[in-house]
Amino acid sequence: MLPIPKHLKDILVPMGEGNDEYCVSGVIRCLCGCESFRMKYFADVKEGIPYISVYKDNEALMIKTVCNDCAKEYLIFDISKHGWNGFVCHDGLSVPDDELKPWQCPKCANSNLNMGIAIESNGKQDFIEETGIGDGKTDFSEDEWTEAFSSIGCELKCCGCGFSDDWTYETM
Repeated sequence: MLPIPKHLKDILVPMGEGNDEYCVSGVIRCLCGCESFRMKYFADVKEGIPYISVYKDNEALMIKTVCNDCAKEYLIFDISKHGWNGFVCHDGLSVPDDELKPWQCPKCANSNLNMGIAIESNGKQDFIEETGIGDGKTDFSEDEWTEAFSSIGCELKCCGCGFSDDWTYETM
């Protein structure tokens, strides 16, 4: 089984070799088949790449995409819900939609992009051991292991000029 979190299960399409229980990489594809999006975010941005920010005296990082064909919106990452610290430890704050800003390419100011995602996990057994599932000392269940990934990486590629850059956020 690949470590694809439930919120990305229908839109993260694995690509290439090396995808296994510990790592998956692929592209974001809307349910309508489109791979071109606009992005909304709450983050500090440096040269077009989002980094962790502060919201109401707490850490925040949120990324959403909106399909260019059908306008369906997808939550890609919310520091308060996703990854080990968000899902298991409940760290960080979620940010309301009215605080999100539109992404623009730092080279050409285009707002359309393609998005690649890479997720790393310590695996199902590690989740079972670290959360106390094996000892019956937790409310987590084994099938939630994909939610507690250890890092997420994202490649943003501008549909206008081809500008591309990667960022990675460790969630542990």
